[in-house]
Amino acid sequence: MLSRSQQLLLIVGLCLSVARADVDCTTRPKFVEPKVCCPLPDFVTPEIKEKCQEYNTTLPPPVAMSADQSVEGKRHHHHHLSPCFISCVFNETEFYEDNKLDENKLKDYLKLVFKGNDELQTLASNAFMSCALKIDEFKDKKGDRPSRPPPPPGAPRCPMRPAFLMGCVYRNMFKNCPTSIWTDTQECNDAREFFENCKRRPSSVEN
Repeated sequence: MLSRSQQLLLIVGLCLSVARADVDCTTRPKFVEPKVCCPLPDFVTPEIKEKCQEYNTTLPPPVAMSADQSVEGKRHHHHHLSPCFISCVFNETEFYEDNKLDENKLKDYLKLVFKGNDELQTLASNAFMSCALKIDEFKDKKGDRPSRPPPPPGAPRCPMRPAFLMGCVYRNMFKNCPTSIWTDTQECNDAREFFENCKRRPSSVEN
């Protein structure tokens, strides 16, 4: 005979299973820019952009973010900042050095970019701490095996860990975007449901 608490846990588990079953993970929803759904303030200040402008280029993602490989999907790809730019930003802010997160410097910087918004400051701080820990765990499991091919000849070679960290942080903040700024549309809600319930590729660092 199940106890009352065990019955409650079973019911919750069944509800979660049903909720997950409603999301079709075999088909990606219509592409929508994350910034349209969760319009977060720019994380990089104009001063730091100026200092890092030589690296401020964008790279196309390796995999389409839309449901198919259509021309429309390719036209609306979300682009990713280069690893060299993110490394430069981290070097300038000094809150992530030698693959270690300085929580005090991070909080000071978040107060600057999310000025007057305690909710976003807390959200970003939690995302950074969670992602830094996950990347450390991923690195420990992976060891010294190479993860990516070298850059093309003539291109700068920059560490990938800051870029992995920033990507994880953005995904974390999107998933937990506050209702106060979330764009409550069918497209955005479908995108977040897919993101929350459908597993990413195992080679990536999960948020």
